[in-house]
Amino acid sequence: MLEIRPTRPEDLAGLAGLFADRFGHGLTREDWEWKYRQIPGEGRSLVAVEEGSVLAHAGALALPARWPAGEGLIWQLVDFAGAARGRGLRAPLVDLGRALLADLPRVGEAPWLFGFPSERHFRLGEKAFGYRPLATFEPLAGELPAPASQASAARIETGDRCGAWAESIWERCGGFGVRRSAAFLNWRYCARPARYYRFYRLFSDGEEGLAVFAFAADQAGAAEVWLPPAGRWCSALRAVAADLRAAGLRTWRFWPRLDPGLHGPLALRPTGERLFIGCRGRSCGGPDPVAAAAGFPYSMGDYDLV
Repeated sequence: MLEIRPTRPEDLAGLAGLFADRFGHGLTREDWEWKYRQIPGEGRSLVAVEEGSVLAHAGALALPARWPAGEGLIWQLVDFAGAARGRGLRAPLVDLGRALLADLPRVGEAPWLFGFPSERHFRLGEKAFGYRPLATFEPLAGELPAPASQASAARIETGDRCGAWAESIWERCGGFGVRRSAAFLNWRYCARPARYYRFYRLFSDGEEGLAVFAFAADQAGAAEVWLPPAGRWCSALRAVAADLRAAGLRTWRFWPRLDPGLHGPLALRPTGERLFIGCRGRSCGGPDPVAAAAGFPYSMGDYDLV
């Protein structure tokens, strides 16, 4: 008989195999504890189990956020995976997903949930969970630009964690999105097992900016880029590029929220790839989720695979 319930420690070995089969990477106990138990918000991790075997998993993360019409927790759907066994996707994953989503989002929370589903999962989600398309975008990437003379004069500070100054920068960039508090940023980047990220504090014309880069092989991923409009950031970003080069990286990758005027000077070009964001509203009425999500920015750091 199929049992749907919160994940238990004894399920983690089965989850590791399920993740390896569906996502191409496993899941360690440390990864699961970090993601669902140490989160500075709320985490849900549910499994569908039959005869001791984990057949499906569905997760959701809630973090403090601000959107144009309010503020509160916003939910992101993550780690939906179903074992492809005789009964197919329908039985374990659909029933499990509906159980997870039954009361989400709750009153007082953002009136939409978001996620980065694969095309296959989005098609399932449209039919089973009421998913709606929200946005499609093309990342930018290129070789790290060669050092320039003005970059050497630019002031940056580097580290493995941040302080309250980071949220202040986020506020000066408009203060919308998942709240970039020190608690969130240090959980997301400093506490994550088996990953390395570097924080950058940038200075320009009396203003400060924030960037966080993920190190993956020889590519740096711009997980966070928050640059208040009062600053001129090209020289500081070139100084960041020089630091990344010194660390052995060769290319960098951005999401297109970066000021288009910086694309050329930073040697960034469209990659030809497409990334997709989907959303879902309340199951029993409420505002249109696509309209409610208008004006809410997403960063690479909102994508849990980075």
